[in-house]
Amino acid sequence: MVTENWLPKHGLGRVVLLAAFAFMAFMIWIPILEMFYWSFFVKEPGIFEFAGLDNYRRLFTNDPIFWKSLSVTFNFALMVVPGVVGLGLLLAVAVNTIRNTMVRGFFTVSFFTAYVVPLVAVALVWRYIYLPGKQGLLNVVLGWFGISPIRWLSTSEWALRSLALLRIWKEAGYAMVLFLAGLQAIPHVYYEAAEVDGANAWRRFWHITVPLLMPTIAFVVVITTLSAFLAFTEVYVMTVESGGNRGGPNYATNLMAFHIFNTAIAYSHEGYGSAMAAIYFLIMVAVGYAQYRFIRATYEY
Repeated sequence: MVTENWLPKHGLGRVVLLAAFAFMAFMIWIPILEMFYWSFFVKEPGIFEFAGLDNYRRLFTNDPIFWKSLSVTFNFALMVVPGVVGLGLLLAVAVNTIRNTMVRGFFTVSFFTAYVVPLVAVALVWRYIYLPGKQGLLNVVLGWFGISPIRWLSTSEWALRSLALLRIWKEAGYAMVLFLAGLQAIPHVYYEAAEVDGANAWRRFWHITVPLLMPTIAFVVVITTLSAFLAFTEVYVMTVESGGNRGGPNYATNLMAFHIFNTAIAYSHEGYGSAMAAIYFLIMVAVGYAQYRFIRATYEY
């Protein structure tokens, strides 16, 4: 009886919000607090002692690999984010011009499928596409145009770019769906008025489409940046070297999430790995906030 009276009075929405709050507390906030807590300890097999700020001191003064990984991650994000936004917007504009509903739906689903496929499966397929010499599909295609085979995953010049290309291909379909929804929400009367005023297609795109899509672009930029900062699977699956080492060559693909995993899990330095994760978490928060402030100032109209 109490339950029957309580739900209509207080609303099912509060119950759902409470469940969401509990989920976030146990899956996000509590692990973050634990991460900061363990960062002040030396936690290794057979060793557990309070370290104070020693982990952070070591991180800032005596760990060049951490800063190398951070640089690699930023370079990776700088390739992935513009690629996903640009390709996703291009696909959305192209699909939006299709008037036949069934054909438009077919292409939408086709491009979005890449995002739905598990990343492990995608990484395994692309690893074979990137095989060196004439074994890899990409080198075979390049050979048709007289281009010499490229060692995609075994040279510092191409390894990170190869992983970025995979990530762009996989996430562009999701960005396309978001942009397509934004495009279809723009009133067509704006384009008609601009056309009457003599604006060509290019000017209509830059002065109507892009400004009105900026909230969607902002969302895509933020979530794609977060996705790039947390990239792990492609490094683990695609960069296996002789001896089982990953993240090479010469740490060229040693992305931050993978480096933290290696430190805390593979090498069992849980305290030091927690300190890395804490600093990286603060960096991601700062980058996300800076993006939000910049894009918000840009699309206020």
